[in-house]
Amino acid sequence: MSDSNHDDMLFEMLKQCKTLPNFLDDVFGFLQRRTDFYVVADEPNAAVGLPEGLAEKLIRHTFYKWKPHPVETVYSDVDIPTVTEETVVSNSEEIDQVTSTTDDLNLLESKPQTYTFNKPEYFNGAVYEDYCWSQTILEVNISVRVPENVTSKDLIVTLTPNTISVKLKDGSGLLEGELCQKCKSNEAIWSLDGRKLEIHLDKCQDMWWNRLIISEPELDISKIDCTRPYEELPEEAQAKIEELQWNQERKRLGLPTSEEVILQEKLKKAWNAEGSPFTGPFDPSAVTFG
Repeated sequence: MSDSNHDDMLFEMLKQCKTLPNFLDDVFGFLQRRTDFYVVADEPNAAVGLPEGLAEKLIRHTFYKWKPHPVETVYSDVDIPTVTEETVVSNSEEIDQVTSTTDDLNLLESKPQTYTFNKPEYFNGAVYEDYCWSQTILEVNISVRVPENVTSKDLIVTLTPNTISVKLKDGSGLLEGELCQKCKSNEAIWSLDGRKLEIHLDKCQDMWWNRLIISEPELDISKIDCTRPYEELPEEAQAKIEELQWNQERKRLGLPTSEEVILQEKLKKAWNAEGSPFTGPFDPSAVTFG
């Protein structure tokens, strides 16, 4: 989960933009100009770009992740609810009126949907007949196909650090098993979109999973795309990347790099020290290294 470390900076940016549309326009303009967010990767292991459809999926997932509405449900290890109030209308030809109370939600829906899994939904994971899953080094996203006319009230989703269970109220199992690694079940999110149930899990450890549940065949970890977005790297790694970028720019301008600056400071301190072979004003060009 994101924290509020950047709230002050983003709030200042929002004040300058004055409106939310301008703010969002600036954010996505930045992604287009300074990142590969809009670049579609031409192969699974490409160093630049994202698989087709993944950018849109990330935006959709983040929207529902932060939406203050029962469409997101956070579970605790102690008390995991069996029914939640969450419904997403993903396709509607004609909605004249929607009435909602805490006890009842009536929707006029379009004709029944069919759903097939696409590549971004099993990126770095696997796809099966009734479900698929994808992963990054930090999280797992699961898509489960549900029968027609099923609502969130018909689903029983149970998550623990070690297990996952998705059932219908009549007892029919859609997905059940022991996870191959532990997840942060108290931070899990699930939502129903038409005939697709989406489940988001954060991993307890930053590592690649070789399967979702232990009954699945193992994946060859060496063949998955192990690239990581800059913002997901540890602070030490981000600092090293920034240092390398700074040094490259210094070299391009003919200026000393960070290591050369440190070396010059040491030479400057020793220049006029007792016993130094150098005299006069400090001149780093007078020193050569073999």
